[in-house]
Amino acid sequence: LSGPLAQLLAFGLLAYFASGERVVAQLAAARAGQPPLHVEGVLSAAAPETPARISIDLHPDFGTRISDDRGGRWVIQRGRVLDGTLLPLPAWLPDLEVLALRRESELRAWLVGQGIDASANELARCGDGDCYVLGTRQSLAQLWVEKRSFEVRRLVLPGRGPTDLEEWRAFEKIRFPARVELASDGATATIAVESVAVAPSLGAADFSAAWVRAAPSV
Repeated sequence: LSGPLAQLLAFGLLAYFASGERVVAQLAAARAGQPPLHVEGVLSAAAPETPARISIDLHPDFGTRISDDRGGRWVIQRGRVLDGTLLPLPAWLPDLEVLALRRESELRAWLVGQGIDASANELARCGDGDCYVLGTRQSLAQLWVEKRSFEVRRLVLPGRGPTDLEEWRAFEKIRFPARVELASDGATATIAVESVAVAPSLGAADFSAAWVRAAPSV
């Protein structure tokens, strides 16, 4: 085939493979069976009040809890900040809950809650490859998903700078970004991930306001 017919066919195939609905379904399929995760990392930022270390628990049912070496604690559930020792969220604190969601219905609900329109989708370069951009680059809310691996590469949310998830690799056979970079108001914070492991047994109480209030003094 050549000429307009070939161009039309190519456009049709691209639109099919880049369907936002299909991207969401495959992203959930890639996460099926993923266990709760415990992440440890070193934080670097220019702000003097920035802690040096950060711990993150990602649970598909209960959300995300974050603690730092200065006694800070936060709980995020389905994109909503349940509680925290410092609010609004510090610019260096990432929301990585999307990496824990493993059911398609929950992923779709999270996208809606964050204002990301999964029906609006486009392809864009990310690093050495291509990403699907749910919401498109023109939106205030975007989710970038690597086309081949279906790994999340960037998250853009209203009121916060972009979060880039780079250098994906295996930590004890668990794929996770080795570097998380957050940009806000011209400043940048970077989390160098040191370890990722299956989280210990955690329940709803571990992701509650009571857990935040029980933060030890440092």
